[in-house]
Amino acid sequence: MNARVPTLAESPLPHLERQVLELIAEGHTDEEVADRLGLKSVARVQYRLSRIARHFQLETVVRPQLVDHGYTRGAMPVPGLLQPLLLEAKAYGLVRALAAGRSLHAYARSQGLKPHHVQYLLKTTRAKLDATSRPAVIRRAWQRQILGPTAFAADLASMHGEALHPGTGRWVIVPLLSGYRLAGPAGGLHRTRHLDVPDQEAASAAARFLSGRPGFAPLWITKPPHPGAFRVSWGRPLSVVRSEPGVVPARPLQLAGICLPQRA
Repeated sequence: MNARVPTLAESPLPHLERQVLELIAEGHTDEEVADRLGLKSVARVQYRLSRIARHFQLETVVRPQLVDHGYTRGAMPVPGLLQPLLLEAKAYGLVRALAAGRSLHAYARSQGLKPHHVQYLLKTTRAKLDATSRPAVIRRAWQRQILGPTAFAADLASMHGEALHPGTGRWVIVPLLSGYRLAGPAGGLHRTRHLDVPDQEAASAAARFLSGRPGFAPLWITKPPHPGAFRVSWGRPLSVVRSEPGVVPARPLQLAGICLPQRA
C-alpha cells in the first residue's frame, strides 16, 4: 500500500493547540482540557479548537473530524498500534462517517436507519473500541487499524467495499512480522483470492496460518513479475488459473522443507 503517515512538518500545529487536540482525542472533556493546560475557561478550549479547524481549512468544528485530520496530516503523533479489530459493516460505516465530519442524523438518513438505532450503534461501537467520546472513537480506530495507512486498514476497506459476500463472516486476521493482514475466503464472485506480502518468509507464514481453514484451499505461493513481493493465493487450483485466457502464469515456488499442516 502506498499510503503513509505524514511527518509533523507537513501540517504543524502550534504546541498548545496540538496539546488541546491530543487531550480531546484521548476523551477528555473541555473542562478537563482547560484544567490540565491552564486555559482557565472552556471558552478558551473552544477557541483553540476553532483555530485548529481553520488550520485544516474546515468550515466547522467537528471534533472527530479534527482528530482524524490531526493524524492524517501529521499535526499530532499517531497513537501506538494495537491488534486490529473487525467491525461489522454499519459500525465501520459509522466510524468512517464520524471521521469525515458527518452527523449521526446524516448517517442514519444515508443508511435508512432510525436515529435511536444509530445512537445505539454508537454506544456499542464505543464499547467495542473502549472509547469514552466520539473523538476518542477516532483515536481508538487508528490504534485498532480500522482507520489509517496500514495494510490491514486497506484490506478492511476492501472487505467492506465488496458487494455483500456470503463469506464475509469468515474473514481471517493474519499476523505477520511486517504487520497484520486481512484475508477472505474464496467463493462466490471471488473464486480466487490472494495476499501480496514483502518476502517468501512472510508468504510461508501466511500460508501456514491459513492452511486448512474453510474457504482457503488449495493454497499456493507465486512470485509475481514485479520485484519485491510474493503472492499467497487460494481458491481455484493453480492449474485452472493457468489455463484461463489472458492469464500470464506465475511459476509456483517450492517451499523446501515446509509442510503446510491441515487444521482439524
